[in-house]
Amino acid sequence: MDLPVGPGAAGPSNVPAFLTKLWTLVSDPDTDALICWSPSGNSFHVFDQGQFAKEVLPKYFKHNNMASFVRQLNMYGFRKVVHIEQGGLVKPERDDTEFQHPCFLRGQEQLLENIKRKVTSLIQFLISLVQSNRILGVKRKM
Repeated sequence: MDLPVGPGAAGPSNVPAFLTKLWTLVSDPDTDALICWSPSGNSFHVFDQGQFAKEVLPKYFKHNNMASFVRQLNMYGFRKVVHIEQGGLVKPERDDTEFQHPCFLRGQEQLLENIKRKVTSLIQFLISLVQSNRILGVKRKM
């Protein structure tokens, strides 16, 4: 009998598909020219965003839109790394964007389950409103 191996082998994974695809994408040596781990392994770089969006994104996602990719990263709490020497004002010589998340670390795939999608403030407000109405015993009229 063959036993399953790899992440989530003990049972179903709680890791969203976006994060699994991102991990695969960053770790794939075939994509290193456009996206790869930083030397320290605590962040990743996207080089040449136009080419990355055109050639790589459609292979892993249902779009080729860099802004959508970055929006997804932001929803999961990833942050763009800004280096002090860049100062945010000087355009870097190379199209190199770096992202990091404390639970997205090379060799630590098990940490992916700790990355949660942010709940928007409107959704949080609506949830709290519904919960407060239940607590107060308010009933909706139909």
